[in-house]
Amino acid sequence: MTELTELKTITIENWPFKVFIPEPADGQIKKVLLLLHGHLGDENVMWIFAKPLPGDIVMLAPRAPLQLGPGQYSWHAITPQWPALKTTYAGLAADLLSRVEMWTRQNSLSVSQFDVMGFSQGAIMAYALSFLHPEKIGKVAALAGFIPRTWQAELGDINLAGRPYFLANGTEDEVVPVEQARQAVKWLKEKGAQVTYCEGQTGHKLSAGCFKDLGSYFRSPPTDQGDHDQEDPQRA
Repeated sequence: MTELTELKTITIENWPFKVFIPEPADGQIKKVLLLLHGHLGDENVMWIFAKPLPGDIVMLAPRAPLQLGPGQYSWHAITPQWPALKTTYAGLAADLLSRVEMWTRQNSLSVSQFDVMGFSQGAIMAYALSFLHPEKIGKVAALAGFIPRTWQAELGDINLAGRPYFLANGTEDEVVPVEQARQAVKWLKEKGAQVTYCEGQTGHKLSAGCFKDLGSYFRSPPTDQGDHDQEDPQRA
């Protein structure tokens, strides 16, 4: 388990982030991971998901740009129709990546790709980053999220061959029904992605079994992810 005792709050171009910078044994930083919170969260809420991850990863958790209440932020307003990928989300993705790239340059981190993990609305943001900027995004973990149907139609010819995704959802989730996660798995596989999928008998959160699998996903090289489904033992 990663000990997250040295979290720092920074601001990059007027955008608040919380950051974890490890001290790897060999002195080399090889991975940068973005932690994207969900609707009404902030930069403090995603760190629970970082605990099973390797301790040599730089992690940045941005605060979403739209404030809806005290300590409550969203990537965008909730509307009857989900915002379009190539307008709303393209702007958000470009703004976020420009700041992350600026920060990595300023800190002399030689990384060409970023891994990304998102929860709920943050999972959808993680999908958007991977679809819009595949050259900049490595591993993706989408927790309790879905891929909007309008995006799937828009991305009909996208090629995700060999790209690694970890999806997890609760069978009792009332916010993002498990059928939406299963449909995302099916669509990603049809596009050639390497999908690791975990279900747990829980609500809108990550089960203990999927928590463990999340750590295994980020500890394994992409070529070892395979194309398989996993079920939380708690479901039996």
